[in-house]
Amino acid sequence: MSFVGLAFAYLRRRWGQALLSVIVGALGLAAVTVAVVGFDALPRAARNAWGGVDLVVGPKGSALDLVLCCALHVSPPHGIVSTREVAAVLANPMVRSSAPIAVGDNVSGWRIVGTTPALLEVYRAKIAAGAIWTDKLQAVAGATAARALDLKLGDSFVGAHGLADSDEQHENFPYKVVGILAPTGSALDRLVLTDIETVHHVHAEQAKHERAERGSTDEHDHADGPSDTATAVVAAYRLPTAAAFMPRQVDATETLTGASPTFEIARLLSYLRPVTIAATGLGLLLVVIAASGAAVGLMATMNARTRDLALLRALGASRAKIATVAVAEAALIGSAALVLGGMLSFALLAVARDFLAEATGLVLQPELDVEQIAWVLAGTIIVILAAAAFPALRAMHTEIEELLQS
Repeated sequence: MSFVGLAFAYLRRRWGQALLSVIVGALGLAAVTVAVVGFDALPRAARNAWGGVDLVVGPKGSALDLVLCCALHVSPPHGIVSTREVAAVLANPMVRSSAPIAVGDNVSGWRIVGTTPALLEVYRAKIAAGAIWTDKLQAVAGATAARALDLKLGDSFVGAHGLADSDEQHENFPYKVVGILAPTGSALDRLVLTDIETVHHVHAEQAKHERAERGSTDEHDHADGPSDTATAVVAAYRLPTAAAFMPRQVDATETLTGASPTFEIARLLSYLRPVTIAATGLGLLLVVIAASGAAVGLMATMNARTRDLALLRALGASRAKIATVAVAEAALIGSAALVLGGMLSFALLAVARDFLAEATGLVLQPELDVEQIAWVLAGTIIVILAAAAFPALRAMHTEIEELLQS
């Protein structure tokens, strides 16, 4: 039997302790990998989600809320702006295109966004089937939304008030699907677009209907704004240098806020960095605990195998070969932890990807480059050698006479 086979046989005899070391090591490795790889993939997912939007202009308030609502489409709106006022501020040759967006309705939980055809220019999106709307109550569905809602050209659907699926539906205003967008990888894929005048029309008519039911004759007894209002206006730059002063130019006005998705998401992720550091630290602690447990287990088994070691030395085994048994055991535990940890990492990242896509629309695409793989392998080898070092040195430097006397 080879020394590696002998090490495997020893591990089978103490499988419980070996299994515990493997599980703890795998959990530590998975925690480190998920924290590092996931935090690296999250900014890319956010950049893909806001697509070509370089600037979001909305009412005075939180810039981050504007980005989350009108660039990533994961939070509710917080007011309205005058599109004429915003157009005057954005009248700059460094702005490539801009488009208003009106948020407030949904179809089965998928947002209906009122806008203009210029939104496709902002995102550099193209129509995959059909055409852009030409009249009220016509809709163009994003690729993901069309697939999830099973919408096809010519289909009709009814919107509901609010951003969550509800029973408060606009039954008298059915939409007709006239186009489906090609996939962009951005939040646009999850939206159902229509003309912004349609949104104003539906809400105005709905308000009239509600007033009629209440018997009210007050024309101002509703919450809808004038026809030149929107939740926000999104814009794309022609030149990157516009990012240096356009948000400040917008913020200088009394009623508007200019939000840069790049800056706001970077600021948000900076708040999450301590969480990543804590998760990485916890993973490293688990790895150290696993290595310590493996080392203690090896020491205990070496003490219990003095007779076996004495027999091996008497049969001519060298000190190095005796030490190989300890190193082989640690290597087997480390390799098993590496494989199990890798499987756990992929599973956790897959679950996180699906959960994030379902909850926010962000498509997480984890990438593990060659350098990161090399660091993982090098770290595993170092941990294996550290766990086996003391037991192996003790086995090497214990004299055969001492072993025989034991």
